[in-house]
Amino acid sequence: MPKVKNAFFVLWFCMASQYTFADPLQTEVIQKGLASYLESNTNELIEMHDALLGLKENDSQSEELELQILFHEFLISDLSSKKQKKKFSAMCISKSNMAEEANAYQAELFALLSACYGFSAESNFFKAASHGIKSGKMMQKAVDVNDKNPFVYLIKGIGDYTRPAFAGASKKNAKENLFIVLSLLNENASSKDPLMEAIVHFHLGNIAHLEKDTELSLGYLDKSLSYAPQYKRASELKKKIRS
Repeated sequence: MPKVKNAFFVLWFCMASQYTFADPLQTEVIQKGLASYLESNTNELIEMHDALLGLKENDSQSEELELQILFHEFLISDLSSKKQKKKFSAMCISKSNMAEEANAYQAELFALLSACYGFSAESNFFKAASHGIKSGKMMQKAVDVNDKNPFVYLIKGIGDYTRPAFAGASKKNAKENLFIVLSLLNENASSKDPLMEAIVHFHLGNIAHLEKDTELSLGYLDKSLSYAPQYKRASELKKKIRS
């Protein structure tokens, strides 16, 4: 992954934000997970994930709870080193049928699964080709379900530049999709989402850094941190560029 800890998608996403998830309880769970993600606190995310699994034992049919569990597996995979990434991405993609059968959040589910298949491809050499292909198919399904969903384009944009070169990495496509996210978020006031904007600007800053445009990179990183001052990746990249 390019110069910054794995973010095949990261993220993040916001990723599942107040814009994406309307249910108040779910929003609280998602936002707490995002807070830990922005601080790169993997241990806390694993504790949250395990607590959600405990709740599932008494609520096995809850689609919202399944989504929360999948979301945490996605975040943990993104932040983790190879062994743990392999473990949690496998847990995530074991729920592949969930997206096909979902009554709600279908686009988000396909996007999360696309990310998890990408993490699996990255952490498991023997599955790199097959899971890379599945990642692309899941993303196409996400777009087909809802081509106006900013989270879908966020995951798509991050994947466009973090995947290996042999799998078609493209900074140009990544920037196009990340700008689509910003455009969708700015269509109306109800779509505004500071956390998602923070993540988009971080990845635009990282791409500019990879393209050796220091001034542009720092501008994007400052914008990212203005939305989420606790965003550890953005802060660390900014320090690295200035050192």
